[in-house]
Amino acid sequence: VGFITWSAAGHPENFDLVVERRPKAIMLSFGDPAPFAAKARRAGSAVICQVQSVEMAREAVAKGADVIVAQGTEAGGHGAACASLPLVPAVVDAVGDKVPVLAAGGIADGRGLAAAWALGADGALLGTRFYAADEALVHPAAKQKVVTGDGADTARGAAVDVIRGYRWPAPFTIRTQLNDFVRRWNGREADLAKELATESARYAAAAEAGDFDHAAVIVGEAAGLVHDVVSAGEIVRRIAEEARQVVARLASR
Repeated sequence: VGFITWSAAGHPENFDLVVERRPKAIMLSFGDPAPFAAKARRAGSAVICQVQSVEMAREAVAKGADVIVAQGTEAGGHGAACASLPLVPAVVDAVGDKVPVLAAGGIADGRGLAAAWALGADGALLGTRFYAADEALVHPAAKQKVVTGDGADTARGAAVDVIRGYRWPAPFTIRTQLNDFVRRWNGREADLAKELATESARYAAAAEAGDFDHAAVIVGEAAGLVHDVVSAGEIVRRIAEEARQVVARLASR
């Protein structure tokens, strides 16, 4: 079960409901894990902390993380400023002797998983690839946007948060596919805030109707590697086999 940590701090009752059910793991992202990690571990849940810098990784381990996810800025959804290629090995160097480290951001196939291993990570965490899975609770039109899109057609900004009424703290911004809404409002968040009375209703109607030229498709730069909508199990099988082939090919050189 995953929590946006800064938001969970305002609704601790939700965290308590989850802990009572003793999930195998609780993931904490984008905030101080200290108020939650000890409670989760007492319930027998592993604590996974997603971080965007070496400093965040060290702090998360000190506060009880069992697993660290080093998330590069290529990732879809919220993130910070450092790319995966330099971030992952730096985090591994900082905390990898204490806890496992997973790479996230820009990974959608077995080549990416093999690259994560090469950077010293123990594995990878994927979001964008599973956005286009059969089981994902995503509008079918949004999944098709991913399949036909390109990783270069994404951007980070804050307009999508403003229109949805989310006050995300610095330094986090959200990466989504470029569309009419993002092109119009990213970088003009102050102007958008003045137009919320009309723009919020328009955005909500677009999301309901599956109009993703206006509503957000929240994926990362790995979207260019997603070419079909299949089951989550098939995605895992493909990635595992491709990673195996990559490692074998490299070993033969």
